[in-house]
Amino acid sequence: MSKKADMEELTNILSKALRHSIGGKVNPDELYASQYAKDAEILMREAQKVSLRENWNQDDKKQMKEMLRRKLKIELEKKDFLPEKKFEMMEEEIDAALKELGI
Repeated sequence: MSKKADMEELTNILSKALRHSIGGKVNPDELYASQYAKDAEILMREAQKVSLRENWNQDDKKQMKEMLRRKLKIELEKKDFLPEKKFEMMEEEIDAALKELGI
């Protein structure tokens, strides 16, 4: 795969992982919260595998962060049952996920 394809795949996985993570955090008392947390963990492991395929430079990291921000916003907008504070958590969650992956 090309670097661009890996970046696309990685941001797709991360946007879903972060959607699940945020969903579990904004509604911790809901039945699905623990399942969302487990799903996020599984997706993050998958993202880790993809992230290790490439040697990411600073431009790649910046581009990836922007792509992820756009995709995550779209994912969160689809989940209208989540409270609006989901958008307030986006940046913090993105930074934490990228740091966890070493990006």
